[in-house]
Amino acid sequence: MNHQPSEKPLPGRQLTCRVSSALALLLLLAGCQTYEAQTEGLAQATKAGSLSAAVVQADQQAKAGAGSKDELIFRLEQGAILRTAGLADPTQVPDIRPPAPAPKKGEPAPAPLPPPTAAEVHTHYLNRSIAAFDQAEEKVNAWEEEAKVKVGAELGAALTNQASLPYRGRAYDKVMMNTYKALDYLSLGDKDKARVELNRSLQRQRDAVEANAKRIAAAQEEADAAREGKVKDEKGKSASYDTSRAMNDSRTGPALQAALNESVASMKPYGDYVNPFSVFLDGLFFTVLGENGSDLEHGRKSFERVASMVPENSYLKEDLDAAASAAEGKAPSGVTYVIFETGSAPSRTQVRVDIPTFVVTSNLAYVGASFPKLVFDGNYIGSLGIAAGDKNYTTATVASMDSVVANDFKNEWPTIVTKTLITTATKAIIQAAIQKELNDRGGWAAGLIGAAVLSGVNASTNIADTRTWRSLPKEFQYARVATPENRELTLTAGTEHKTVVLEPGAVNVVYVKSASPTSPLLVSTFVLK
Repeated sequence: MNHQPSEKPLPGRQLTCRVSSALALLLLLAGCQTYEAQTEGLAQATKAGSLSAAVVQADQQAKAGAGSKDELIFRLEQGAILRTAGLADPTQVPDIRPPAPAPKKGEPAPAPLPPPTAAEVHTHYLNRSIAAFDQAEEKVNAWEEEAKVKVGAELGAALTNQASLPYRGRAYDKVMMNTYKALDYLSLGDKDKARVELNRSLQRQRDAVEANAKRIAAAQEEADAAREGKVKDEKGKSASYDTSRAMNDSRTGPALQAALNESVASMKPYGDYVNPFSVFLDGLFFTVLGENGSDLEHGRKSFERVASMVPENSYLKEDLDAAASAAEGKAPSGVTYVIFETGSAPSRTQVRVDIPTFVVTSNLAYVGASFPKLVFDGNYIGSLGIAAGDKNYTTATVASMDSVVANDFKNEWPTIVTKTLITTATKAIIQAAIQKELNDRGGWAAGLIGAAVLSGVNASTNIADTRTWRSLPKEFQYARVATPENRELTLTAGTEHKTVVLEPGAVNVVYVKSASPTSPLLVSTFVLK
């Protein structure tokens, strides 16, 4: 009778190499600090009204993130912060003058450059904002071109958390990117380029529906692959993982639903990937600046569309009537639009949900997985008061960015859940396989040390994707004001009052931003027509 010799424990050096190789695989999957934590300083500086600090931080993050997986999101943040700087008083933002050159030996120091005018500061920061958004758009376009030729699901997605993948931009990111560029160009008086950006913004809203369908199909491919046994158990055998079964688990299902419910609780039904503010701005542009009947009809349809989404806004009804009159040859005149950008958009945090892995490995019944959840900021000024002559107005909401972001989150949620379930299960399998080898070949001591190390590695990789454009506002509001004869408006936000003198024009725009009740009110104006 032949006896197979028993397998001896590996020598220390050989075991160390094996363990190191296995751990290297897991360490490749390691996540990092959440985006929420990375950008907290920038968010707080913006809300506190420390614009100089916000500009410096946004520039530093964008520079450090160049060429990284997070470059796009940092460029979006930078573009928005620089745009905000373009609304501010020159004393609130970094000096745009170049540093004075060092004096030559024996010569007096050169006279300092004269301080820039408010208009020069305004133009400088708006142009820098456009440049940042242009860089963001280059990344967006590159990712979209790649997606057109890409076959199958995300390469390696089963072996990494979603935060480790390149940020490709969500639908509302892309829409607002082009909308902000349009506003920058309008402020600079370049109406032709503003028209291009508005057209791109609306096209991105249309494209998002198709992109979401592709994203769902790709996630389903991954779910099918896991269910068909392409994931291996700790013995190297095929083992299926049914994400549908995991989602219906009595412990996991309710916890996932709770996270989703908290994220979409106050969502308004605007429709998939629709941003009413972008549609409003489109309607305003083509109604006021339409060059022919087609343009004017375009403007009327946009106002009709946004009025149906926000029926409680009475100003939209007036604008819809004005758009109809414009289409009949009566151009709008003697009107001022006060646009109010208030508060901060939702951030993302992570929540732990225990998911079942007993269908993959007998060693682990449940393991914790991190999922994103929206967190809404209720610290904002609810409306802006406007005094114009003997009349008083109050801004009304035209778009809740809370709702826009939540709607996108809701559509993305099934994909997030599917990918996270597969990712977490795969890492659990790798951990179980390494642990088994340590126990079998290295004895109990190696197994004990390995368990501690593996638990630490697993914790470092268990990070949800909390990247989201935090410097967007909570709401866009506006008021349609009859321009007073003295062309002066008094704006009131909380205890702060500002008087604005309008330039000569048939249609004027006053743009106001408030990041929080404690930040200064930022105001700029431009003539639309």
